[in-house]
Amino acid sequence: MQARAYFPGSIAGLILCASGCAALLGLDEFTDHQSLGGAGGVGGAGGAGSAGGAGGGDEPTPCTPDASEACYGGPPVTWNEGICREGVRTCSADGTWGVCEGEILPAVERCDAAGDENCDGLECLAWTTAFKQTGDVHLMDIASDADGNMFVTGAFLDTITIGGDTLSSASTTDILLLKLSPTGEPLWAKKFGDSYPDEPWAFTVDSKGNPLLSGVSDSGIDFGDGPLPAGSFIAKLDASGKLVWNIGPESGGINALATDANDRVIVAGRFSKPIDFGGGPMAPDDGDSAIFVAKLDGATGLATARGCWVRTFGDSNATVRVFDIAVDRSDNIFIAGSARDTTQLDRFTIDSGSFVMKLTPSGIPDWISTMRVIGPIPARIEVMGFGVDSSGRPVLAGYHSGELQIGPHSVTSVSDDVFVVQLEANGTVGWVRTLGGTGTQWARGMALDPFDNVVVIGTADKQIDFGDGPLALEESSGFVVKLSPDAELVWHRFLGKDAVPYAVASSPDGEALVAGWTRAPEADWGAGPLPNLGADGRQQLVIAKLGR
Repeated sequence: MQARAYFPGSIAGLILCASGCAALLGLDEFTDHQSLGGAGGVGGAGGAGSAGGAGGGDEPTPCTPDASEACYGGPPVTWNEGICREGVRTCSADGTWGVCEGEILPAVERCDAAGDENCDGLECLAWTTAFKQTGDVHLMDIASDADGNMFVTGAFLDTITIGGDTLSSASTTDILLLKLSPTGEPLWAKKFGDSYPDEPWAFTVDSKGNPLLSGVSDSGIDFGDGPLPAGSFIAKLDASGKLVWNIGPESGGINALATDANDRVIVAGRFSKPIDFGGGPMAPDDGDSAIFVAKLDGATGLATARGCWVRTFGDSNATVRVFDIAVDRSDNIFIAGSARDTTQLDRFTIDSGSFVMKLTPSGIPDWISTMRVIGPIPARIEVMGFGVDSSGRPVLAGYHSGELQIGPHSVTSVSDDVFVVQLEANGTVGWVRTLGGTGTQWARGMALDPFDNVVVIGTADKQIDFGDGPLALEESSGFVVKLSPDAELVWHRFLGKDAVPYAVASSPDGEALVAGWTRAPEADWGAGPLPNLGADGRQQLVIAKLGR
């Protein structure tokens, strides 16, 4: 079996046609303080450089000209930890301390080097956190706002304790929405739902830090403005978790969400009955299922505002679904989906398999690219993550079994292997990379960082090759791997046995944010054993922040 394949520079199109309390371990954020004189500081009296030390009072401390002492302007807990080092400052002729020279302060943690750049005593991993639970958590997603705060959503059963609050579901699953600071402290947590099942399907955060959530409710969910009709829903909250608006199109499954440069909301999914985004019900052709894409007003959630619209695609002879959507810097929209049979999408005819379709900002199809697997059942392809980089190039990741055909290229697996594909802005193939080995390798999510690096999360058993040689595994382990924009390996990390990373995002600084779960009672994702884990095998939420 081919462990990995890389096809740079191809201009071929894809065949299928033209994603208790919280306990924190580690430190990541810091304040870059000025080095000032005064009592206290690192070490206090007799600490880093005698009485006065570094840091402390608000006023400069008089000193003897030409005298010198040690100084440090970072948080005291980082002094001489990792790469951080104290410096030396010298007293000026006017009796005031000069700048601290030679000090090394904490920086954003990196995972492509052996150093501890943020000076927290850990390499690569910034922190991990888990919560006290009495039931399972699943269907997770994660996103970051412009300030580096994290939002995590999921479905939960029974109770979960976050900070000082214990949230309780009704008799079935309810929706959890949690906001964390950049250092992992819970800022707030909300639960939505009633005694009937409620589940989140898609999640994103707009440029102002407002979370948007879609999902399905069996009885009609209430976000604070009264119950919506049973069925699908979309809700927009503000940065403090208060409702801005919610709508209940009722029919269909809204399983993809994104926002454009003006914070208009792009949604996509599949429907078989009439669906209404404010302009009246729309039904699929011939009463069969189809996919829809809608651009909604960010202030109201309706498609009736200027510049908003609803489009439907698909015919009565095939089953088509949407995995995810993404928007580039020019507000072009990209849809990742699949077709079970030969189908017509606008002017494009595609065979069964997965596809990426580009729409203009007004919703007009521009091109479509496809890929498929060949081989007897259980040959398959699953897209698990999708995004568009700063140059408008779509990137998707997933796993496949059998022979995967992408344009003129093909890669073959014996069981399930991870694949990562970058398309050019015109839909042709940029490169293809696979991560394989004996055993099973699954991608479970993908994100692009601000530098167009590709972060893939997943699980592997027995063996996996990230590009630096096969690595043997005694048990199933979760992993995080970062590839460069040219598909070269940047770094990889394992999260330990029984770790299942489920969702990934990037911070504004390019750090990897991961939400997942574990059933292991003594799980360790790299910062020591996680607290609050039960011994009864429940599926427990874990959130981790890794370096860039």
